[in-house]
Amino acid sequence: MFRIRILPIVFFLFTTMPLWAQDVVKVDLRREKLEMGDDPFLETPFYIVRVVDTRSDKTNIGIVQRGVTKTKIPVVLQNGAAEQVQEFFNSNLPAKQGYLPVIIRLNQLSVTEKDGVDLQKATAAVVIDFVVKQKDSLYLVLQTSALIRKSGANVSTVHATTLAAALSECIIKFAKSSWKEMLPLAQSITEEQLVAPVVFEKSLLDLPILQVTAPEQGLYYSFEDFCNNKPDNTQPIGMEREPRRGVDWEGADKVTPYLIKENGKHKILRRIWGFSDGNQIYIYYDKDYFPLRQQGSAFFFDGYEPERPVYVPTGGGISGVLVGTGTSILIQASVPRKKETYQLDIMTGKVGYWKANKYQSRTVSHATSGAVAKVLIYYKKGKDSDEKPVTIQLRNASDVVPLTLSVDSYEEINWEDLLSELNVCVEGQQNPCYSFLPDVTKINYLEYVPSAIDTSESLIRPVKEQEAVFYLKKIKTAQEKAQKRQTADK
Repeated sequence: MFRIRILPIVFFLFTTMPLWAQDVVKVDLRREKLEMGDDPFLETPFYIVRVVDTRSDKTNIGIVQRGVTKTKIPVVLQNGAAEQVQEFFNSNLPAKQGYLPVIIRLNQLSVTEKDGVDLQKATAAVVIDFVVKQKDSLYLVLQTSALIRKSGANVSTVHATTLAAALSECIIKFAKSSWKEMLPLAQSITEEQLVAPVVFEKSLLDLPILQVTAPEQGLYYSFEDFCNNKPDNTQPIGMEREPRRGVDWEGADKVTPYLIKENGKHKILRRIWGFSDGNQIYIYYDKDYFPLRQQGSAFFFDGYEPERPVYVPTGGGISGVLVGTGTSILIQASVPRKKETYQLDIMTGKVGYWKANKYQSRTVSHATSGAVAKVLIYYKKGKDSDEKPVTIQLRNASDVVPLTLSVDSYEEINWEDLLSELNVCVEGQQNPCYSFLPDVTKINYLEYVPSAIDTSESLIRPVKEQEAVFYLKKIKTAQEKAQKRQTADK
């Protein structure tokens, strides 16, 4: 009798031990793939050179419950979050010549499990910053977030998949963002600020607006009201509709919300953060209301293209490279207010441009004042120079532009591809190219000095402004003297 009773107890202990005796749940991203969607125009001419983990608690990425006793167990990324995420990007976004090196800052990286009536639900939340280094300065270009959910009978094995999907969504957002517009206006940060711990007052996992299928009806007086899904519904509201004008806006309505007073009269609401009719949320931006659309944890809307003057460069070129004197013609007429897509950052409440494909991004870069880096390269006579003309190639991730230089001549280039390295190469030479990211705040001086001996160093080298200006003055003086001699001979 005694033996018959103890066997089930022993069996129970051994069958349940793996569930509650497990110290941690390990997640491995190394076999996961970066999912870039089905956009045929999406390009990723960048790679992740560094991952910085600024989470205040780096010991785990979440706590889950295991076993019949609901024992709390931490979830960890093998070898640490920064190293695992770096390996994930190394295998999925390998570094290539001419690609932009990008730093990623992990502000939030977490997973959860939740039991439902029939199924379990796994959630991965990611908030990351994209930082670009130019010379000795760091620029915070974009902050993104993603929230991925997956349901199943047992979701304990899907955390790597959901995390990879969240990281992929953030990469897609950066790939589609307006790099060229963002960098010249980006916030400059120090190394200390880059690595400083970040503590968010709210978590993606906790935002009520992401937990509902339909928003409540009412008025949002602030971004916080929107995040908390707590509109003011104490007063009845209505909405006027009229068709928008313009080809871009075909089928879209201009909406104007109003309060319905007790006497039946309407009070137009001209400047509140937004409102909801119970099905659709509208955001106020640029003196008008536009419908928000949700994609995962991201919110977008189509608003007006900003009014701005158009700068038309006079030089010719391709794919972000303009060769010439850098002269621009200012067209005084404003750009028509066509449709522009914007993104609402769910963590900060900021609104930013959102470009759907590479062609839009390149077009806008020509119309943005200040989004050009000046590069000046000259041919300096060397000891071993045979004084023959040389062809210099300017390369980015997709194009090659040739320049021909003679001794004591120079060319000035406007480089518009501000987030890709400029590779300056000498045609027909074994010497390596000189690669750098041009600084938009000054003229970038380069010189070509022939060398017939050492092939391990680039024949193109950067030059300090004082040295370059001094040599350019010599070139101009020599040219003026030669011109005077020609005039005298005539």
